[in-house]
Amino acid sequence: MNIDKVSIPAEIENNTRLEVQIQDILEAIAATESFVSGIDFLQFSRDQKTIFAVERAIGIIGATARRLPISFMDQYPQINWRRLTSVGDSLMFGYLEVDLNTLWELTQQDAPFIKNLMRAAIAKL
Repeated sequence: MNIDKVSIPAEIENNTRLEVQIQDILEAIAATESFVSGIDFLQFSRDQKTIFAVERAIGIIGATARRLPISFMDQYPQINWRRLTSVGDSLMFGYLEVDLNTLWELTQQDAPFIKNLMRAAIAKL
């Protein structure tokens, strides 16, 4: 038997890929949380380094979410995937300027909510 010819079943490969994508989202959320820990909106809005860091992390979340299988996203309709991927595209590709209030809202409301759902999703895999 030639080991080079052994293939991984598609379902296992897809679950592994999905798990990696979810982990990427969770890592970017953790980074975002660490960037804004202990500061309020006014401090955030005056700190260009933190803004850039949050923009990058939210961009990663959106870009990763865009690659998630539709069947997975359909399991979590409570997440506004369109908004998340749209903001992610805007940040990653510079389509337009993203409002600081939107970024702050994503860090304070959306990210913790998504984090809890993604943790539950990994537990189901």
